[in-house]
Amino acid sequence: MKKLLLTGLIITLLIGCGAKTEIQGNNAKSLYENTVNELAKDEGGFPWIFNSIDFDTVEEQLKEIQIRYTYSPYATLAELRTADVYFKRQEYRLAATEYEQFIERHPTHNGTPYAKYFLALSNYRLIRGYDTSPKSARESVIWFNQYVAEYPESPLAPDAMEKIDETKEILAEREIYIGNFYLRKKNPKAAAARYKTVTEEYPDSKHLDEALYLLGKSYIELNENELALTALNRIINDMPDSKYNNDAKQLASTIK
Repeated sequence: MKKLLLTGLIITLLIGCGAKTEIQGNNAKSLYENTVNELAKDEGGFPWIFNSIDFDTVEEQLKEIQIRYTYSPYATLAELRTADVYFKRQEYRLAATEYEQFIERHPTHNGTPYAKYFLALSNYRLIRGYDTSPKSARESVIWFNQYVAEYPESPLAPDAMEKIDETKEILAEREIYIGNFYLRKKNPKAAAARYKTVTEEYPDSKHLDEALYLLGKSYIELNENELALTALNRIINDMPDSKYNNDAKQLASTIK
């Protein structure tokens, strides 16, 4: 019991005092390396409070490197590590801004591939679902695609491709979600435009059959029977195992 009380007291004192880590270094290289070592510190373990990262100090030291050693290569690296600070803090919007600015300022730097991957990943981490703003999802796909195109042999390329597919599913589901909203509002033209987007932009989506069925339904309401049959026949002929197959057949049979 005494040990537990003592541990609790120490942790309380550490939190209350807000003790800051001192990062020593008498030149750009040593200051940068010591700062990176602090940033790379394991945040796990027990008790966690003794080996957590002092982000505020790291950020201050990275800024100091950029100011004191402006023309040093470590100043450029400090820019990239600043983005890492935001990323590790889970401040992904700020991280994305920093990574993108680094890419713009240093397009040929050997740290740029890393920045591109983490720019994409920062946007990916900002995705909250199909019923929220699609901006981060779209940015994530753009940057992951660029990363894979430019660095196909990278060990991170498979992960990037997996996240592209996952994010495209979210975007496809969003189009269907909005299309359904328009259909409920008796606006089949606007709904059809959303469902058609899925068939054209996300043809490999697991939601393709749903989009085609709803597209056919929308076209029927618009008296575009030929277009409706075209959409429904794709399910009937090409997707025999789809859960929408029987519904597509029934709906197609109502078209005269």
